[in-house]
Amino acid sequence: MSAPVHPYGDYGVALRTLRSGRNFLGYVLFFSVMLQVVGFILMRFTTQPYRGGNPVIVVHHLPRHRSAWSNPTQQPVLRAGLPESLQHFPAAEADGQSIENYQSDRMVMGEKAGRRLNLRRQWRESYYLIAPIAQLLGLLASGSQAIIIFVTLLVILVAQAPGVANMTRSFIWSVILLFMVFPWQYVLPGFPIPGVLYGWHELHSTLALAFLPPPGHGISFDQRLLIVGRYVLWPVLALVVMLVTAERFRAGVRLAIGHPLQSMMLGDNRGATASAPRPASGPGAPGTKI
Repeated sequence: MSAPVHPYGDYGVALRTLRSGRNFLGYVLFFSVMLQVVGFILMRFTTQPYRGGNPVIVVHHLPRHRSAWSNPTQQPVLRAGLPESLQHFPAAEADGQSIENYQSDRMVMGEKAGRRLNLRRQWRESYYLIAPIAQLLGLLASGSQAIIIFVTLLVILVAQAPGVANMTRSFIWSVILLFMVFPWQYVLPGFPIPGVLYGWHELHSTLALAFLPPPGHGISFDQRLLIVGRYVLWPVLALVVMLVTAERFRAGVRLAIGHPLQSMMLGDNRGATASAPRPASGPGAPGTKI
């Protein structure tokens, strides 16, 4: 039967170092996923990020159609949950931007001016920076975690320590988690299952669909369920897989690294066994029957 390694031996120090690294990467991945889940909940179910207290999809017109709206206060604004007759929208002036800037056909934060949410400037810039950073950190953390767990499994195999079964399960779950976090929507646009972590443009287009569905097509219950599943349930499932990975890893390292007292006792027994004199054998040995 394989014996655990000494905590302060070479293998023990290596396993404890790998455990610290995996724990740090687990915290980074957990923070990235939770940050994006909380961000979506704030954008979808609260009014704080929006000017005027309500999420509004502002429909802009190309410069050649600008003459049809001579009065800036008569521009059509489609407000979520309200009739289209509400045409007054003073939030553009409240944010320090003129109506002409809202009508221009320029690129704003990578989006086409013509259909966007009336986000406050601070929220828009924060989401534009935080969303890709969280996405990158989560992808790097999940990939590095799988590599560290694989190296830990190799160390346990070389040391011939117990805990190989739990570490193998942890490695399999870490690979599943990596496939869940990987942004398939960017690598394979037609892939039906997106990655857990989203980007800013994906979030913006989803909110535009939720707040203002296409003309003549209301958003159905199935679409609402898909949106909530994509941005809330899917990340929560990834967190469950991450917790299973961490628990299997903890159990494997705990079996592989023995307690110092246990290691000392095992060492004494081995030493006593090795130093015990072997009984003499042969025709002249005492106690030997002839």
